[in-house]
Amino acid sequence: MKLSEALSPTSHTFSKKHAEVIKELEVLLEKGIPELTMSEIAAKLKISLRTLYEIAPSKEKLILFTVDNILNKIGKKAHIKIEKISSPFQKLQIYLKNVNKAVGPKFDIYIKDLNKIKGSKDMIDYHESYITSFIEKLLLESIAAKEIKEIDTAAYAILLGSIGRDFAAKENKKKISKSPEETANSITDLILSGIKLES
Repeated sequence: MKLSEALSPTSHTFSKKHAEVIKELEVLLEKGIPELTMSEIAAKLKISLRTLYEIAPSKEKLILFTVDNILNKIGKKAHIKIEKISSPFQKLQIYLKNVNKAVGPKFDIYIKDLNKIKGSKDMIDYHESYITSFIEKLLLESIAAKEIKEIDTAAYAILLGSIGRDFAAKENKKKISKSPEETANSITDLILSGIKLES
């Protein structure tokens, strides 16, 4: 089973009501993962328990689905921002800054207790794998366009795709002076500057 299938709601067709509930769930998660049952979440959102179960079959799946949805939105916005840019290297710069928002202050609250939920690592790994593949594609295009040096694109893609997550790790976050997002952007800029060809 694909991760997207595992995370998808029990009903694959969303009504307007479901879409509204999902938005409310995102707002609820801004305060951290609630120590609430499905019934209590439904009561807090002023909806029926049935409506909640139509979105996901359990609290864990509900949380994972909501966070997955938020990550997908970040990714979609990143793609929209680069779709009209012709330079692969400029696309890469802008794309990386946008995906690093996934470790920004707002999202930090979302993922604070996420590791306690079964399946969360698979979900994050899935998104990171997609990002890494897309980064490598842009690196290859940048080489073809003679915008960057000949490099091991797979190695650089893995590095650039995991920087944010590494700095967001609890043990590392305590050691850095700035936020994971700011630090990731700073290191990313240094790496990109090092491989860019002077025009």
